[in-house]
Amino acid sequence: MSEQQKRYLANPEVSCREEGPDEGAILFNPDNDAILVLNPVGLLIWQALAQPRSKDEIVDYLMETCEDVPADRVYTDLDTFFQALQPGGFIGEVLD
Repeated sequence: MSEQQKRYLANPEVSCREEGPDEGAILFNPDNDAILVLNPVGLLIWQALAQPRSKDEIVDYLMETCEDVPADRVYTDLDTFFQALQPGGFIGEVLD
């Protein structure tokens, strides 16, 4: 399965405290005490991961939600964001 076809899901054990409109959120993983601060776009991605989604599906969602962002930049930024989420156990891959 290619990287773009893998599906990801938010860890249901992680708590998300939204800081307010346009403020982002704070994630806490009680399994390992990891904390991650999200900007508003990170929060959009987190919310999209409430159901299993591929990176392509997330990019499509962000392209619809955010204005004037090039798809190649969204893919790059999403990869960087996932590199922050995965080691802390905030998200996992869904096996079909």
